[in-house]
Amino acid sequence: IVLLVVIFVSGRSRTHFMWGVFNVAVTIWGTSVFFIGRSQDYSYSLTWWKIAHVGIIFIPVFFYHVIHLLCGLNNRKTLFFVYAQGGVFLLLNALGIKDLFLSQLTFVFHSFYYFTPGTLYHVFVACWSSIVLYGIVMLFVTYRKSTGIRKNQLALFLIGLCVGFSGGLTNFFPAYGINLYPLGNFGIPVYCIIATYSIMRYRLMDINLVFRKSMVYSLSAGILTSLFVVLVLTMTTFVSHIANISSFAITTVSALIIAFLFNPLKNKIQTVIDKSFFKKTYDYFPTIRQISRKLTSLFELDEIYKYVGEVLSSTLGLSTIYLLYAGPDRDYEIVYHSSFNKDRGSAGNEKGETGKQERKLTGSSSLVRFFKKSDDILVREEMPGLEGSVQNEEIERIKEELKLFYGEAVVPVFIDRKLTLLLILGEKVSGDMFTNEDINMLNIVSNQIAIAIKNSLLYKDKIHTERLASIGMMSATFAHEIRNPLTSLKTFAQLMPEKYSDEEFRETFSRIVVGEIERIDGLIKDLLDFSSNKKSARVNNFNLVSLIDETVNYVVRKLEMEKKAISVRKKYGEDEIYMYGDAEKLKQTFINIILNGCQAMSGEGELTVEIQRNNASASVLVRDTGTGIHPDDITKIFDPFVTTKDMGVGLGLAISKRIIEDHSGKIDVESEESRGTTFTVTLPVQNDEINI
Repeated sequence: IVLLVVIFVSGRSRTHFMWGVFNVAVTIWGTSVFFIGRSQDYSYSLTWWKIAHVGIIFIPVFFYHVIHLLCGLNNRKTLFFVYAQGGVFLLLNALGIKDLFLSQLTFVFHSFYYFTPGTLYHVFVACWSSIVLYGIVMLFVTYRKSTGIRKNQLALFLIGLCVGFSGGLTNFFPAYGINLYPLGNFGIPVYCIIATYSIMRYRLMDINLVFRKSMVYSLSAGILTSLFVVLVLTMTTFVSHIANISSFAITTVSALIIAFLFNPLKNKIQTVIDKSFFKKTYDYFPTIRQISRKLTSLFELDEIYKYVGEVLSSTLGLSTIYLLYAGPDRDYEIVYHSSFNKDRGSAGNEKGETGKQERKLTGSSSLVRFFKKSDDILVREEMPGLEGSVQNEEIERIKEELKLFYGEAVVPVFIDRKLTLLLILGEKVSGDMFTNEDINMLNIVSNQIAIAIKNSLLYKDKIHTERLASIGMMSATFAHEIRNPLTSLKTFAQLMPEKYSDEEFRETFSRIVVGEIERIDGLIKDLLDFSSNKKSARVNNFNLVSLIDETVNYVVRKLEMEKKAISVRKKYGEDEIYMYGDAEKLKQTFINIILNGCQAMSGEGELTVEIQRNNASASVLVRDTGTGIHPDDITKIFDPFVTTKDMGVGLGLAISKRIIEDHSGKIDVESEESRGTTFTVTLPVQNDEINI
């Protein structure tokens, strides 16, 4: 009864209807046999046997019709023959001609009447068995050709039918002297259980039914109770006949056994149901929270696509996943693809897939047109339910497009009401269907992806705007810095014809021209260093202590030439600290930092250079006694074109910071106004995985 309610309430197609009719035939037979078993009146039992045979005759007929529709068979002649033979035997059953179909009844097992087969009844049994066997063979052939969820659906359906028909077939045995009746009837409720499981777990025949856990528990308790009732009736029938024990005593003992076994069995069944129907392959809310947090931190589209593809593949256990992004021409092209390798048991991104470029969707494709009218997630197994709102031809075209990407579900991503991204998900490796929990999770992830993509586009716009602003600032700064030396050069060039004979003028001219040209050359060099993203090929193993010492000695000589009253202290904890990197670039970095410290002391003070070893890293501290840095400026000193000096374009520290980060290091600064500043550069020791 429960199975019939499920089919007729949730079914939507002709296949559902015929399967429901098939189960009605099974119900007619089962109900009639129940009344036959309770009666010891000959004429009453004969009437119920005739009613029972209405169901028995049409069980294989409706069963074959279900297989005919489910497997897409085109043999209408066979279907006509099946119905025709059913009509003939129904007529024979209704006429009740003695010795032709049902001959007479015999009292069996000292408990109920069973029929004696007539002449044509043997033909009926042969037809009945042949039709059932042929239908099961056709179902098996279709199962072998199927894949994914449909394969799991047909597998369970096939097992359930084999068990059910194996049990039902034993009802013919007493007619041929084999007294197994009614033990085989236990196969019928097993068939019902398997069919119900198939609907709930794999949406058998595309029946989509949502069961609450309490409802499933109640159903399992009802089925368990029914099995116990059948067991008690069977024990009462057989044991009382064989052992001559009163049925009351047997019923009492059976009731006690049931009382002890019912709760343990019920709890065991509920545990199995939890694992089979309601098992969670992932923690729903923590997964959503993790995905949301990660997406908010990604600003590159390729990183977003890769993360979404990887996390959905691993979370849902997908065989394939395709991400298609809407290009400027409104065609949707693949931006990410990953597939599960069954041989290796791992997933990989197949960027070099042959023919991948041909796999795309145009703006006029059926799938894209569908999402222009709907923003719901599309599941292929649920597409028969769209027949009322979408034309059958359109549904078939969508299915063909999904085959191109091995798709089982499609998740649309809309940005400002425009379909921007399509996530085409393949079947689950486990063969499970997409549950309501999966759909809810995918809906939330779709919204998060939309936000992440929009943030990425806004971030790119911001970077582009800032880049334009930087170019403007750089142009203005360089124009100002270069104009000064050019003015000096122009002035001396104009005076040259008049004062060329003046030796003092020529010496001054030579000194200033060389200095101004060096200044312009330095500005250009800083700009090139800052704008260059080329990685250095000069990676070598060097002694950091020796490099720092050479740098400090160079600065000391420079200070002496400029007659600065700055004393330099060296505090090296070790003589040798080896590391990998570009020694020349690091030397340039430390020269910039040390000279900045000297310039901050306005010609007098004390500069301390200290080296500290910290396990896998080394720190270089440059400490000055200058004016310090204002707290509002300390966060900006590494930004390009930011400087507090009268001369310079503010690229020195920006370049230094990038060089240090390219060596997998970091630079920190601490400062106190009027008391000095300390720069701390921390670099990994013997690290050959630097990115320079």
